[in-house]
Amino acid sequence: MYAVFGYYTGLMSVRGIILLWILGAILPSPSRADLSQPQRGVWFWRTDPVYGADAVLNDPAKQADALDFFHDQGITRVYGSYGNRTTTSTGAVQIAAWNATLHAAGIESQFLMSENSWIFPTNHPSFLTKITQRVADFNNATGRLPEERFDGLHLDIEPQAIKDADDGLINTNGWSDLTPTQKRDYLLLLRDTYEVVRNHVDTELTPGFPVYADLPVWFDNFPGGSIGWTSTEDRDQWFNDVGTHLTGITLMPFERLTFSSIDNGVDWERNNIPGASVRVALEADDGFWPTEGHFFMVRDQIEAAYGDAQATDFQSYELYREMMADLSAEPVVADIALPPGSPSVHISVEAAPAFIHILEISADMCRWRTAETFETPSPREHIFQGDLQASQGFWRVTRYPLPP
Repeated sequence: MYAVFGYYTGLMSVRGIILLWILGAILPSPSRADLSQPQRGVWFWRTDPVYGADAVLNDPAKQADALDFFHDQGITRVYGSYGNRTTTSTGAVQIAAWNATLHAAGIESQFLMSENSWIFPTNHPSFLTKITQRVADFNNATGRLPEERFDGLHLDIEPQAIKDADDGLINTNGWSDLTPTQKRDYLLLLRDTYEVVRNHVDTELTPGFPVYADLPVWFDNFPGGSIGWTSTEDRDQWFNDVGTHLTGITLMPFERLTFSSIDNGVDWERNNIPGASVRVALEADDGFWPTEGHFFMVRDQIEAAYGDAQATDFQSYELYREMMADLSAEPVVADIALPPGSPSVHISVEAAPAFIHILEISADMCRWRTAETFETPSPREHIFQGDLQASQGFWRVTRYPLPP
């Protein structure tokens, strides 16, 4: 590993073959504005066996490890599934401490709730009771410090995943059994559920308390989609209503492997949901992506196209940890140079086909920000030219195999 530190006024060049990264300190005192971090989110499911909330919160070492991972990966939103833990005295103390730890690290904590049958009005009373007991009573508890509270409610209610047994009724009301008109009716129930939740949290917590929800990318399809919208106006009104009730929406194009297909799937929602923020998510499952490099490439394309406010959320913490543990980086040959009198830093990489190359910058060698992602159809030298002032800090170059 090569490292160079200090001020440079003449030509500075470093060359090295590094299995995971090359490192060069260009200038001290990096600008935090120039090294702004991605604002990523992650679903933190309770029952995931290794990195689920139950496993992590019961183990101080896993908590510290999770905080380090969130820091390294630019995670600033955690959608935590904690069940009824907040309703017990021991659990409430534990969750309060966890929220305070997240907030001290600059991470937002949202309470995640997921049950598809909550769209049915008969289930609303029990659903709202859970919101009161698990979120409102916890946040409003006497002596609860601001940093111990949840920042929002995050709903993962997916009518498209309803099966006949989900609502306890013996009939044919699972999604796959429905006509297009009946599917539209289910979406109307989902919209009404969001409204009921909005009214409830405005009363039980504070007016405007943030409520977020997850949606697939194909509800908008008309004509020709599976939802029986009666007209474009009918479809648009549904999204207008949803945007009124929700603070933000995360779109889930989980079945799509390329940026172009994801962009095509989320474009309408990103431009046609007034009132609510819209984010885009990826499934961080190395069993789905052909290679880790493919995942990184699409992640970086989404963040470059949409910006931090609209990308990227990851499904899920457990899957993301597993993917990062399986990384297959290969050696990189590179030069770092400061040409005399030049306002830019040059990083020259011996690029190879069938790889994605990622150039990143960091202020502290912990949190890394992507400066450029590129591929090449044939072996060649790739030169990155970055503004010197914006290039302050540490650099690394990694590359990962692309699918054949």
